[in-house]
Amino acid sequence: MEKEENFEIQVLTRLAVIESKLDNYKKIEDICYRGYNNSKENTKDISNLKEKVANIEKDVEGIKDQPRQRWFNLIGTILSVVVTAIVTFMLVKMGLK
Repeated sequence: MEKEENFEIQVLTRLAVIESKLDNYKKIEDICYRGYNNSKENTKDISNLKEKVANIEKDVEGIKDQPRQRWFNLIGTILSVVVTAIVTFMLVKMGLK
């Protein structure tokens, strides 16, 4: 009788250990699932950030080109004025008014 009770106690003890391990497994499974979902969200966020950075790079390049374009326009205008002045001067010297 004592052996049977001892055996029952051992079986119940082992069953309790198995149940606690199963409970921990469910907790770990839940944590893993949430981690997986977070990584999928992070992947989407990273893709969005890459697109935004690419757009910002294009905008910065456009802003960088603006002063250069202004200088080119200014130099073109100055050259046009100088050429016009020279041609006008030559025409006046030649007697054409």
